[in-house]
Amino acid sequence: MPDPTPARLPWPPTTEPAGEERLVLDADSSGTDDPTLDLSAAARHGDTLFLGSDEGVCIDRLTRGEAGTWSRHRRFPLDAILDLEASSEADIEGLAEEDGWLWVLGSHARTRPKIGKKGDDRIDLDAFATLKDTRPRCLLARLPLAPDPQAAGTMLPVGRDGDRRAGMLRQTTRGNRLARMMADSPLIKPFTRIAAKEGGVDLEGIAAAGNRIAIGMRGPVIQTYAVLLELEIAVKKSGRLTITGPLHKRVLELDGLGIRDLKRDGRDLLILAGPTTGLDGPCGVYRWADWLGDPPRDDTIVRRHRPERIIDLPFGRGDDHPEGLVLLDGVDGARDLVVICDGPAAGRIDAAARTVRCDRFRIPPAG
Repeated sequence: MPDPTPARLPWPPTTEPAGEERLVLDADSSGTDDPTLDLSAAARHGDTLFLGSDEGVCIDRLTRGEAGTWSRHRRFPLDAILDLEASSEADIEGLAEEDGWLWVLGSHARTRPKIGKKGDDRIDLDAFATLKDTRPRCLLARLPLAPDPQAAGTMLPVGRDGDRRAGMLRQTTRGNRLARMMADSPLIKPFTRIAAKEGGVDLEGIAAAGNRIAIGMRGPVIQTYAVLLELEIAVKKSGRLTITGPLHKRVLELDGLGIRDLKRDGRDLLILAGPTTGLDGPCGVYRWADWLGDPPRDDTIVRRHRPERIIDLPFGRGDDHPEGLVLLDGVDGARDLVVICDGPAAGRIDAAARTVRCDRFRIPPAG
């Protein structure tokens, strides 16, 4: 009897890059991990590039120079701007710039203790079964961007700029309000008790349109559907953020992949997708056309959305994991997309110059 399951088409060849961008990360990082190896999020405001890392609690800033080079590296500790309850590791996995504000998203993920660092093959299963406190990673904040008086044409994140104040969802013993809403959701609740890279909750990517916020979920992928969260944010006079209304869950067909990053391109939403776990696998960029004009309509009966895959990304074996997107203006009115990799391959890194190379792709026209 023939197999009724339709055969899956093979993944197409990877898209050829249109060029590259060089990130010079040479600020003093003594006592912290090398930022060239741990980039996990990015956002741009004009000639200023902001980068996030899955280690520590810093925002890295670069300024655009000539010939596709971003340099003049400076670091901004978030715990000097925000009143963080716990600042050991925010695990920044999403950055977005919107109307002079920098949005910052932590992974909200639970993790297991790392093993094997001492060359010992024995595993203490009791310790291995204990999931780490997720509170430091429960971060959703926005920071006002202000001109840097020491660097013309460059912006910096500040705690206050006139009437604009930095703020975040209040951190609690259970994480924050977003974490509580996920734990109360019948769909998401079972995955809040699982380590992130084993199919548990792992937030990656944020996009903003006024007070409407989209948040990508690297995990879980439910059956073969990726999950996108949407919520409305209100801001108090103090700058503190609050969630108004329900937490909307939207399901996307992304070929079984999870969401790694989000970028709003006008009315469209660009989605970087890849494997949910730490395994190597296919990665691509998808376009949700007119996302801005397609808000959530119901919190129970939802549509399956089918964004168009527009770029097939190269990926490495044990390295070169696409994690962040940066939109650039290309030639002749076109738009380019820079892809930043976590754990970049050795060939991308100039250790002496503290530089990492990133591929730049041309965004194909809609339609």
